[in-house]
Amino acid sequence: MVAGSSVQAAEENAGKPAVALRKLGKTGLKVPVVSLGTGPGQEVNVMKFAIAQGMNFIHTSVGYKKGQSIQNVAEAIKGQRDKVVLGLKITWEPDDDQAMDKALETLGVDSADVAFFNIHEADQVRDPKYRRGAERWKKMGKFKHIGLTTHKETAECLKAGLDEGFYDVIMPSYTLSMEEEFLPIFERAEKAGLGIILMKTHKNLTGSEFEVTPHYLATTGITTINRGVSSFADIKKMIEASKAPLDKQAGIRLRASAQVAMSGHCRMCGECETACPQGFQVADVVRCSDYYLEHAEYVETAYDTYRGLARTPRTDLCGDCNLCERACRNGVPVAHHIRRAETVLA
Repeated sequence: MVAGSSVQAAEENAGKPAVALRKLGKTGLKVPVVSLGTGPGQEVNVMKFAIAQGMNFIHTSVGYKKGQSIQNVAEAIKGQRDKVVLGLKITWEPDDDQAMDKALETLGVDSADVAFFNIHEADQVRDPKYRRGAERWKKMGKFKHIGLTTHKETAECLKAGLDEGFYDVIMPSYTLSMEEEFLPIFERAEKAGLGIILMKTHKNLTGSEFEVTPHYLATTGITTINRGVSSFADIKKMIEASKAPLDKQAGIRLRASAQVAMSGHCRMCGECETACPQGFQVADVVRCSDYYLEHAEYVETAYDTYRGLARTPRTDLCGDCNLCERACRNGVPVAHHIRRAETVLA
């Protein structure tokens, strides 16, 4: 069956969602337990197919794939905005109305259902300008609910966001290897009525990347797993995985393998960056090297992210300092990643 007819067939069965729904915390929104991120490789017909299957929550950003991803989302949701729960990542300042309006105009919508501040420093999360911006934009009708997404200093950013008390949704980078540290945070978020969306959940996991899905969905407070997929087959696999029974023995094996797989790999805690006396964006460089370069579909993202950094560490500037590497609790060869990025990405 060709792509177009696959979409048509799925749309005919749109009244029978193939994927279970959960309430997104106190927002009252119902979203599928597996949902769409829109990084590299997101094709319009694949997104239409996913929506027709009931995967109606889509998260996007103006920065993904140099702006192409958000345009693809606009095309995919055209004529069916009422079927979609739309998440928009805010990568601009909370008083930049022009940037907000441009993003919504590109999407072809009047407002987003959930807008996510993209913040990766706990001190920045506490800046009152974000609360002011969220309240102002909500009154203006730019979005209905506000979220926080983060993948650096992740645990501390989430704690700060919970302390601030005005977020409706949190969206952290997360894998099973982080379970012990994050479960108390998730429990606190659930008690406060926040929806929890997980991203980057397949990072450095061994075995089938879909096998772990039931274990994430059984985690306290989790509403949905958000990830980019680029084929009809992967959409079906995601949905099938979301229905799979919880296998406790598989869970033990997956957790053990996750700990082993993450040894020496970046957990995105940001401690290396905190330790840098020159304020270099060490964690972002490690992310480009350790995460993006290890996944073929993200190589272009690695180049774009690295070249967009304002304060990049370099071997000639760092010398033999090595404080960033010594600060890493996970044994990441930070200096190696700095050299690798400087050689491959610069």
